[in-house]
Amino acid sequence: MSSASNELKLLTREALTPAEWEAVRDTPFLVAIAISQAEGSLVDAVLERAAGTRAIADGINNDHPLIRQVAAKSEMDDAISKMYATFAGPGGRAKKPAAELKTLAVEASRRVYDILRAKGRELDLYAYRTFINQVSRAVAEAAREGDVLGIGGTLVSDTERAVIAAVQDALHPVAGR
Repeated sequence: MSSASNELKLLTREALTPAEWEAVRDTPFLVAIAISQAEGSLVDAVLERAAGTRAIADGINNDHPLIRQVAAKSEMDDAISKMYATFAGPGGRAKKPAAELKTLAVEASRRVYDILRAKGRELDLYAYRTFINQVSRAVAEAAREGDVLGIGGTLVSDTERAVIAAVQDALHPVAGR
C-alpha cells in the first residue's frame, strides 16, 4: 500500500456545488448575526459582530482545509457583502427580528449538516462544528448584556445561549428527533 492511499481526504470547496459552498461559507456569518441580535444594545451588537468576523478570520489558521477556505479574505468579503445586503437595516440593526434570525441560522446549520454528512466524513463535521462553536463563543462573550457602562450584566445571556444551543443541535442532531 502506498502512503497516498492511506492519506485522509478532507472535504474541500472543490467537492461542493456552488450552492453547497455558499451555504457552508455563509452559515458562520449568519450564526454570528443571530447571536449578536439575540439580546443587548446596538453597541453590544456591533462589538459582537466584529468579534464574530475576527473569529471567522482566525479560521485561516485551522488545520481543516474547508475552514481555511471559509476564512479566505475573498470568501469572507463575498459572505460579508451578501449578509450586509440581506440583513443590514438602518442604524446598524438587522432587518429581521431576532427570532427570525435564530430560525434562519438553525435552518442554515441544518443544511450544512446535511451537506457535510452527504459529502464529507465525521472529521469534516467535527471540524465545522468546532469552528461554529468558536465563532459562537467569540460573539456571545464579546459584550455583556444588561450592563451599565461595562459594569454588571451577564457575559452570555440566556437568549444567546438558546441560539447557540439550537445551532449546535442542528449541527449535531440526535437520532429520533
